[in-house]
Amino acid sequence: MRNLCVSINLGVARRLSLLLIPICLGLSSCNNTVHLSNNDPFEPLNRTIFKFNDALDQGILRPTAVAYKNSVPDPIRSGVSNVLKWLQGPTIITNDIMQGDLKQAQNDSMRFFMNTTSFGLIDAAADFDMKYRKEDFGQTLGLYGIPAGPYIMLPFLGPSSVRDAVGRIVDHFLNPFSHIGSLNARLPYTASKNIMSAVNFRAENFDQIDDLRSSSLDAYAKVRTIYRQQRQAAINNGRVPINLSGKGSSELFDDHLTFTQEKKLADLAAPTSKKNNKSK
Repeated sequence: MRNLCVSINLGVARRLSLLLIPICLGLSSCNNTVHLSNNDPFEPLNRTIFKFNDALDQGILRPTAVAYKNSVPDPIRSGVSNVLKWLQGPTIITNDIMQGDLKQAQNDSMRFFMNTTSFGLIDAAADFDMKYRKEDFGQTLGLYGIPAGPYIMLPFLGPSSVRDAVGRIVDHFLNPFSHIGSLNARLPYTASKNIMSAVNFRAENFDQIDDLRSSSLDAYAKVRTIYRQQRQAAINNGRVPINLSGKGSSELFDDHLTFTQEKKLADLAAPTSKKNNKSK
């Protein structure tokens, strides 16, 4: 069974590689260096979308997460989280293979089939030290040196980049669960899965998100910094990249804020210095 899964996904990976070469070539023309304070050319629009997402969170998602946490017992919430991870299994395995990590593909295949006995409700594989590790096509592109491209804020979905937005689309089509049933049945499945994933994520990270909102001078900039750091760490499987320091998210944000403030002061001082030069 494990070998069958690996062979199926290898075939999918080969076919996809032919389709994705133009995308990779287009993205590779961008700058490949990781910058935490630049590469946000759509910042005004991104901030508007961020405010929309934040209003949606405060008005709908946060109250729903509160009700979910208070009314649903821990074992059931844990089971829902396990199912959502299990549904990502085929996509994760395929990306393992495309990344050339056959050992991880073997581990994730075993994990997927072991948990299939309960349709993902029970994470039986965890008892055998088969830990969950998310892989997606954005990470796969990043592993092969495709730069993230401009930072973008997606309505409803949150922070992303051009590369990761492309990755989301590819991951959807990579997953065989996305192709089960008629089109009329797939749309409600995808919508309900995405909504449940959002509620589950908000409930699991409830305090951290609230703390970020209340303690940040600029929540948008902090989310952007944390997102970039976490994505780069995911591409490196937890290893901090060479051109990123080992600082925590808060320290990186403070550095970004200092850089931004210094740049604004320099921009304000520039016209004054030009006038002084002209008067001389």
